[in-house]
Amino acid sequence: MASDGMSLTNHDHQIRVGILTVSDSCFRNLADDRSGFNLKDLVHDPSLLGGIVSAYKIVPDERDFIKETLVDWCDEKELNLILTTGGTGFAPRDVTPEATREVIEREAPGMALAMLMGSLNVTPLGMLSRPVCGIRGKTLIINLPGSKKGSQECFQFILPALPHAIDLLRDAIVKVKEVHNALEDLPSPPPPLSPPPVTSPHKQTEDKGIQCEEEEEEKKDSGVASTEDSGSSHITAAAIAAKSVFHPTHAVVMAKGGQPLTCFVPPTTLPSHFTCSCGDQIPDAIISRGVQVLPRDTASLSTTPSESPRAQQSRLSTASCPTPKASRREFRAHLDEVITLESRYSTLDQVQSRCGSKENILRSSHSAVDITKVAQRHRMSPFPLTSMDKAFITVLEMTPVLGTEIINYRDGMGRVLAQDVYAKDNLPPFPASVKDGYAVRAADGPGDRFLIGESQAGEQPTRTVMPGQVMRVTTGAPIPCGADAVVQVEDTELLQESEDGTEELEVRILVQARPGQDIRPIGHDLKRGECVLAKGTHMGPSEIGLLATVGITEVEVHKFPVVAVMSTGNELLNPEDDLHPGKIRDSNRSTLLATIQEHGYPTINLGIVGDNPDDLLNALNEGISHADVIITSGGVSMGEKDYLKQVLDIDLHAQIHFGRVFMKPGLPTTFATLDLDGARKLIFALPGNFSYRDTGVTLLEAMPMSDSEASRLPVSPPPRRTSKWLAFFPMDSSLVFAGLSLGDGNRMHCGKNASRQRQCDTLGNVLLKNLGSWHLCGC
Repeated sequence: MASDGMSLTNHDHQIRVGILTVSDSCFRNLADDRSGFNLKDLVHDPSLLGGIVSAYKIVPDERDFIKETLVDWCDEKELNLILTTGGTGFAPRDVTPEATREVIEREAPGMALAMLMGSLNVTPLGMLSRPVCGIRGKTLIINLPGSKKGSQECFQFILPALPHAIDLLRDAIVKVKEVHNALEDLPSPPPPLSPPPVTSPHKQTEDKGIQCEEEEEEKKDSGVASTEDSGSSHITAAAIAAKSVFHPTHAVVMAKGGQPLTCFVPPTTLPSHFTCSCGDQIPDAIISRGVQVLPRDTASLSTTPSESPRAQQSRLSTASCPTPKASRREFRAHLDEVITLESRYSTLDQVQSRCGSKENILRSSHSAVDITKVAQRHRMSPFPLTSMDKAFITVLEMTPVLGTEIINYRDGMGRVLAQDVYAKDNLPPFPASVKDGYAVRAADGPGDRFLIGESQAGEQPTRTVMPGQVMRVTTGAPIPCGADAVVQVEDTELLQESEDGTEELEVRILVQARPGQDIRPIGHDLKRGECVLAKGTHMGPSEIGLLATVGITEVEVHKFPVVAVMSTGNELLNPEDDLHPGKIRDSNRSTLLATIQEHGYPTINLGIVGDNPDDLLNALNEGISHADVIITSGGVSMGEKDYLKQVLDIDLHAQIHFGRVFMKPGLPTTFATLDLDGARKLIFALPGNFSYRDTGVTLLEAMPMSDSEASRLPVSPPPRRTSKWLAFFPMDSSLVFAGLSLGDGNRMHCGKNASRQRQCDTLGNVLLKNLGSWHLCGC
């Protein structure tokens, strides 16, 4: 950017930047501030902003903390630019935009609009961002998303205008004039190309391309190429170049045996080198950014300085079908798209992250993974090693909190309460007898007493006990008026009964009773309005009984994640099948399903999937459509048939957070996420080996049940000495491990919680004996 006159290279005039990370988890050191550190690098990069970070801070999602920091940096430190990251979404604690509005004096809606438009070109979920950009004094404040990828993309969307905006705020007259003069001298971009009329002499072929009629094949190529495919309409010449002060750059699309095409692209849009791997479909990420595809000869003519834009428009509008000598079908069949750009810097993620909308992805049944070039596969994994601690934190950080639902209390076994439960009545609702005996007046003391009737459980006595009288009571029966104590039947003698023996007429009280003796007063067990079950309680039989006691028949609980499980491998058979040469029975899927069901989670059995990208894509789409968590077994290592990671990346555009974990066995364990229609899907891809499977399940802390950030991350990473765990799921505010861990000496340990382990005498072989050892352990 220095050559363009927009970067301030003199240290005294460098752009002074403050980076403010707004995150509860980062503030409490429960997560690393990856976005903030990445923004530091982007700010320092001399090919980008070339600024200096003069202030950096992490604050919680609290409006007052955010406002205090912004005001201090604007008024006291007098920074030129403040970049906030985090707190711009729809979550209840996302208040960064509101805090920013209370601080700024003037809004800069164009920058917020540029970020929203750029984000929407990447994902439809971009519309869920609520960035605010504005000015306080001479400081520009910009809200960026909280994710590393989102904040980097949005920073790059507005980067072309940042230096000039800051020059305007600093009243740098010389630099402002230089930019304004450059804008005046900038040639107008080529005019937009209108889509072909309905009567266009083109027909759509089976490969979704556009082919001229046979009589047009022999005509001279003198027009502008328009291309149509399944993922987009005609590529138009949107004047992206006019959106920045940079001249458009030529991008050449090379094809075997075909005529090269040239694209006009601003250098801020595409990377220096970009290889398209979308088959026949030109990536939407390029189309949406206004790429103009022209034959090379037309492209060179369109940029002739001596030709006016009006003349260009006239010539382009009269151009005939630009089909090369080779047919369009042949051209597409041999397309080896290599786009080379002469740009200064790039936003690689913008283009590589998306080749079509997620909706199109889920409807697709054919994978774009190339399985033919076996010799060109990776010899070393492209994924860096991730520590167990970091992997654990990453899973927790990327895990969404599911919503809640109302269920009948009878269906509450294993569920987690999402609200406090309060007693709506006193228990007992009346003074009740603790024992079988006689309701007496304590002041009467020992002596002979006449009976005036009885009080039984379930009935309300109507008579009042007077001095010298008692009333017979049963356990749980209401205490009659006038009585204030109960004397058990063992401390009395019968003096007189009716002639037929059906009634007691007179008894002798042998002991001195105390007021309140053997009586449960009103509300003794539970008082009206008292919290009987706290939010976050894991419900078992006693909790369900308590709900029945207080008459609460419907409760709000956290939704359980639906977990889909599949095994991959051409060698696998179902357990009921007979073995054939080269085949083995699939046990991983059964073990995983049983483990998950043991903890009450609903499951979906996706079956066995063959080692080919199409089948993997279809199975993953099925799981993504119906489940919150997808667990796969096999296909994640370095074998030539291990396509799973490629399908996740190329076809589903899932974000792979780690592809190797520093543990043995289980090195290729993979974790990815996919945001779809406002919901985040978690994908755990585990190795297929017996013990690898057990190891990989370590990371299945699948869905925290709490709705606050503090209780969402209730545990610390497990002990470093443990090299293998198996299957832990959240049962309440703590973490329960269900399974085994290999400690020193290849000895199995059974982890019962995150803070302690006890050693099991069962020795587990790293391979086949693991399954039996797990069963025999009994811990």
